[in-house]
Formats: sequence, C-alpha cells, structure tokens
Amino acid sequence: MATTPSPPRPTVEVVADFVTEQLEAHRKAWREKASQKDARSPPLVLGVQGPQGSGKSYLASGLPALLASQNPPLRTASLSLDDLYLPHSGLSAVAQADPSNKLLSGRGQAGTHDLALGLECLRALKAGGTEPVELPVFEKSLHGGEGDRLPREQWVKVDNPGEVDVVVFEGWMNGFRPLPSPPADHSLSALYSLARNDRQQARTALGIDYDEPFLLEHDLAHLEKVQGNLAAYEELWGMIDAFVQIKPERMGSVWEWRLEQEHNMKAKNGGIGMTDEQVKHFIARYMPGYEVFLRGIDDPSSTWTGKGLRVVIGKKREVKAVERF
Repeated sequence: MATTPSPPRPTVEVVADFVTEQLEAHRKAWREKASQKDARSPPLVLGVQGPQGSGKSYLASGLPALLASQNPPLRTASLSLDDLYLPHSGLSAVAQADPSNKLLSGRGQAGTHDLALGLECLRALKAGGTEPVELPVFEKSLHGGEGDRLPREQWVKVDNPGEVDVVVFEGWMNGFRPLPSPPADHSLSALYSLARNDRQQARTALGIDYDEPFLLEHDLAHLEKVQGNLAAYEELWGMIDAFVQIKPERMGSVWEWRLEQEHNMKAKNGGIGMTDEQVKHFIARYMPGYEVFLRGIDDPSSTWTGKGLRVVIGKKREVKAVERF
C-alpha cells in the first residue's frame, strides 16, 4: 500500500519548538551564573529576519498564541524593526541630506531607524519589573504610503514586563552587517566590480536567481553610505539571544510577495497605500541589502552563533529545509 508523505510542518511550529529549546538553555545558563539561584531569568530575545512578504510578520503574530498554548504557557512581547523607523519628518530629513542617494529616499535601509528607541525598548523588556513598557507603532499607510510613527498614546503597552518569557524582535534586515574592507574578496567594492564584469559569478556570490543585480542600480558611494550606517546597528543586534532566519529558496520571490502584501493591506484599509509601480520602486531600495549585507547573519562574532535556525521556504512559503547555524 502506497504511503502519502506527510506535509511539511508550518514554519510557526518549527520555530516554536526551537524557541522552547532555546528558552530552556537560556534559563539554565542564567541559573548557573546568577547570584540568586531562584531569580527569574530575563526574557529570551529572539531575532527574526526574513524578506518582505516571507511570512515573518505572520510568524511574529502567530508564535505568541502557540507558545501561550504550551504547558506551562509562555508569555511573549513583540517588537518590529519596522516600528522603529524614524518619524516621517526624520525620514524626510535623511532623504534631503543625501538627495541623489535613492537607497535613502524613504524608509528601509540602515540609517532610517531610531536605534536609541530600539535599545530603550529591548533594555526595558530585558530589565523586567512591573512598570509598563511602551512599544512604538509605525503606520505605513500614512503620507501616501511613506508612513509615520503614531502618537505615543497609540503605542503598544506591555504590562508587567517581568512576566514576559520571550521577546520576538523581527525585521527585514535584522543581523545585517558591513562587509569586510578591501582587498577582501567579499568587500563591497569587490562584489560591485564582480557584478559589473561577471554576471554569472555574481549570481553565485550574491545568492540571486536573476540576471541583473539590483546593487548596480546604485552608485558604489551610495551603497558605501548605507554600509557605513550599518555599523551603528551592532549594539542593537547585540541584544539578541537566539536567531531565526526565514530564507526564500529563490530571492526573486520577494517581488511577488511584497506586491501581494501591499494588495492585502489596501484591501483592509480602503485602498490606502502604494500603487504597483510604487511598490516596484520601493522594493528596489531593499534588494541591494539582501544581495550584499544578508551574509552578516552568519558572522561568527554574533551573540546568536550556535543558536540560530534557518528555515528555507518555497514560493508558497512552505518549509523546504531547516538548518542550524
């Protein structure tokens, strides 16, 4: 009798098992070094990275319910890198300061986030206690899709943060790092030169499945500006205890996913948001980041080295492979 292969487990279930395992190890390590053996450990900060439309936001929203259903139930708090964008006025100032740099013409790349606010939020959640912690909210549909931070009274309040077990910190560029300096083979200038002179090798070096690398749409100096901004994110990444990367089998899927994501948002809010053409220009600002800075996630100096999970997904976001790093 023929057997039907079991369908792949949903990403959220795979990640929930990983989180439970990492939380146990996190608490054990805390107990071993804590002066008060019965002291409650700080929450496990789980970094989550995945491209737009890959399901990382869905994961961040579905994971809390799954963890809460465990015995004993686990309490989570969620923070998105997207909610740490500068207010609209700040984003405009960044764009005006470097008007020819399309990478900084709107939210997205390194240099458009409020890093001090992110550190403040994660430190407060790690510190615990009973005083509520307020987490910012960035509404992307405002200003014709350019977005803006909502007033503080509309932020998410986390009551009794000392009872939080897991903090889910998700973002499209979480873990991205600057590339090594020249003359390293994988320096930014070396990859840029390779993309211009040898497309076939560039596809392999950049991990792409399309012919024209997006980084060539930008001047090297503009990419170097973003790379310089990335150095300031290291302190924020240092707050992460364990890491989950959602990696598409094909990088080209990012286009289709992001367009689908925008259509879904507009269907819910009455049509407010970007046109398809605006989405294409918008995602083109992000793609060079995936092409050159994504590899920073595997940096051995990371706080999550040996505590990382990579979930490779297909076009329909089904799990294709699971790897540890």
